[in-house]
Amino acid sequence: MDRKSYPQCHRCGKMVCYPLIRVTEEPPLEQAPDFCPMRLYSQVIERALAEYEREDVREFARLASVQEFECYEWVAEGIRTRFPRVEETIQFAKKNGFKRIGIAFCIGLMNEVRILAQILERKGFEVVSVCCKAGVIPKERIGLRAEEKVYISSVEDALPG
Repeated sequence: MDRKSYPQCHRCGKMVCYPLIRVTEEPPLEQAPDFCPMRLYSQVIERALAEYEREDVREFARLASVQEFECYEWVAEGIRTRFPRVEETIQFAKKNGFKRIGIAFCIGLMNEVRILAQILERKGFEVVSVCCKAGVIPKERIGLRAEEKVYISSVEDALPG
């Protein structure tokens, strides 16, 4: 695949997507690199923008922007967050009237998820969760050998032959 035919925002030095422009202005796309998704996928962006005409989508986006404003502050060193991300998530969920929060997580983060779920439940949310191991699909079904797995059930499983 040609390097310039897919989005590579991590390589951008222009940042034409982040100018301080008026609502009536357009970003200077002619200055964007060839790999800019705004140049590559302008039709997709237009379709996504059309979704903001839906009242529920527009209100969700508006509340997300209000949340962003309320959770950052300017200090002498620059801009910083005012709240931990968990608190920011709780505030945002409450602004939206959410009663239930879902968590999809890696089994390696089970302890952290239990703590997070406890916090969310204490704040009045119903927590629904699913871990990456749901379904109990053995990795051998996708071609992994026992010795290639992070977790093995026994030492014998890891031995060749």
